[in-house]
Amino acid sequence: MEITRTATADHVELKLKGRLDAIWSDHVGRALADCIREGHHELTLDMAEVNYISSAGIGIVVMYARQLKAIHGRLAVSNASESVRSVFKLSGLSNFLLIETGPAAPPPAAEESSGRIALAQPGMTAEVYDLDPNAALVVDWPGDSAAWLAGGESPSSCTPVEFPVQALGLGLGILGACGASAGEHLGEFLAAGGAAVCQPADGTHKPDYMLLRGSLTPTVQVAYGLVGRGLFGRLLRFDKGPEQASVPLSAVVRTCLDTVGSDAAGLVMVAETAALVGAALQRPPGRPAPDQACRIFAFPDVRNWLSFTAEAALTNTTSLIVGLAARAARGASLPLLKRMVPSGELYGHFHAAAFPYRPLRRGRVELADTVQTLFESERVLDLLHLLNDWRPASGAGESRFLRGACWCAPIEASPARRPEENAALKETIKWE
Repeated sequence: MEITRTATADHVELKLKGRLDAIWSDHVGRALADCIREGHHELTLDMAEVNYISSAGIGIVVMYARQLKAIHGRLAVSNASESVRSVFKLSGLSNFLLIETGPAAPPPAAEESSGRIALAQPGMTAEVYDLDPNAALVVDWPGDSAAWLAGGESPSSCTPVEFPVQALGLGLGILGACGASAGEHLGEFLAAGGAAVCQPADGTHKPDYMLLRGSLTPTVQVAYGLVGRGLFGRLLRFDKGPEQASVPLSAVVRTCLDTVGSDAAGLVMVAETAALVGAALQRPPGRPAPDQACRIFAFPDVRNWLSFTAEAALTNTTSLIVGLAARAARGASLPLLKRMVPSGELYGHFHAAAFPYRPLRRGRVELADTVQTLFESERVLDLLHLLNDWRPASGAGESRFLRGACWCAPIEASPARRPEENAALKETIKWE
């Protein structure tokens, strides 16, 4: 089969020639996937010269048509050959897929944003949607990370925290109740939009999750972490543009801080992901020798506790990222925040859960709906504590994205939080 691509600013046509069977359906699927990852949501298959289509070919066309329809895009078939038209008619798909020759109908009009801004790199752009001008997140820091990392705490000291839609969080914890074996299942977690994901620190890299269902609210027994409650003030829709391969996490963070007009902000992001860089906890803190806090982050023992992405990982996925970010003056005083960039101008703490790739609908979207759709695959691939690997020669850099939606709001510290800086997690991990 031959596949010829013709693209305009808002539409791509793939002209197919030959047999669309089990072998070539994979090639057509990859061609469609490439178009979608580039940000094209209006696609047409010209099948005038397709002389045979099997159920495998029908399946791949229908799969991508449904995927695009779910995000208000469209995959249509034009100029179908007589044999293709006959198969579609017998399959009951004619009205779903076939269109007449000519330009495709315009997509549904999206809600206008309140402004369009440029990111630091040439070609990268973002649209801002006002959600609630008075919104803010009240943040507190349950648990004592220093005590956990020193081996002085047990699962019985965890704090139960519920995560409805208007709450976000990350840290070390366990889903559900703290039973006798809770220590074996402790791991890093994130929560946002009525979902909580936790990856037990047992080296299996098998995340578990809970979703908001009726009166069932995701609950995490938090050993230590940060929890934000409230509303988001702005939605930032960012895109790498045609001139760049991807958008670095730090660029998105800077733009969010500018957008909310604050030196510290809470963020939830759902993004089509170019790659993630970070680490995963291999075993939970226990009750070891008194110098355990030093050994967790010291080389070479750090390798027994943390597994690092030696190179950019989880490419071509869609990620849910939760975190807190601040500029240098504020970030140095907030618990759990570490330097995000070598200059020290940004501080942050971010966890990311990776899912099989699925494109995001353009325009204004709701957080809960967007998060819930990620779990339709019933697969969470991995959960990482995001880091910036800035080693001069061999560093993997930072996490990077193609495009995404980022909900953000300035933070207000809860009066109950401990004001002192958490020295144990302020230590920057040295990549060796």
